[in-house]
Amino acid sequence: MSIDGITGLDHLVIATRDLDTARDAYSRLGFTVTPRGHHTQLKSANHTILFPTGTYLELLGIEEQRPANAHYAAFLRQREGIAAIALKTPDARAAAGPLAAAGFPAPESVDFGRPVEMPDGTRDAKFTITQIDPEATPAGRVFLCQHHTPDLVWRPDQLEHANSAIGLEALVIAAADPDAVAAAYARLLGGTVTDRGSALVVEPAQPGDGQVPVMVATPDRLHWVWTADPAFATPLPFFAGFVLRVADPVKAQQALQKSKVPTVVGGGVMRVNSPGACGAMIAFAQDFDLDALIP
Repeated sequence: MSIDGITGLDHLVIATRDLDTARDAYSRLGFTVTPRGHHTQLKSANHTILFPTGTYLELLGIEEQRPANAHYAAFLRQREGIAAIALKTPDARAAAGPLAAAGFPAPESVDFGRPVEMPDGTRDAKFTITQIDPEATPAGRVFLCQHHTPDLVWRPDQLEHANSAIGLEALVIAAADPDAVAAAYARLLGGTVTDRGSALVVEPAQPGDGQVPVMVATPDRLHWVWTADPAFATPLPFFAGFVLRVADPVKAQQALQKSKVPTVVGGGVMRVNSPGACGAMIAFAQDFDLDALIP
């Protein structure tokens, strides 16, 4: 069972040095990218890519360096890519106690928002986040995200994508010691660790929106999936990429071909290397099967 107050994966934060370039790159890959938002307190800006399963991708750029965005500034001095993962919670503040008790210290929660243009005028999307001490989460920063205004985030007109992507299906971590990393995320997220031979998989205890497996493998195993990706020069462990379920693989392949981004196709899985997706490796599949990603 996961720590009380955590109900699954909410979104991935993909940090970028050039938000316009990131928006264009993901648009070319066949995603519907939302208009730019501005986090007024955090001095960051974003675009989101929303899925009907209640998960999403966040493309994040820094507008002005502040203590509140120091993690992302430091990350971007090294590379672009998945800088953090956000977990779902109905109450970010109440979850801090159970987190600390389970060995995941969390400082004081933070409230913030961003204006959203709606047909009836501008409204503020509001959030509360609780950061987990990064020393407790190998591979990268993890935080809890409470949505106070979900209707302003998941807009029905922004959930369909030319590549037919419908949801996050796995987070992929590259690690020198998969056992230690998988154990930490199993403790945080609940579920069990399954040994697939070439990778360990933290499998959710129950199915449902946001219940996303975490695949942990050494870079030599992931090279089979994404060939010689330059992101593997990153110090281990790190959030390497993610898997998306698509409703129509033909549409997905057509969108990727149109994008001109190099794509590796095999075993029913289409793979895009990190240079084509702002530092994140992406796999697209219809009938999601982790074994298709593991040699």
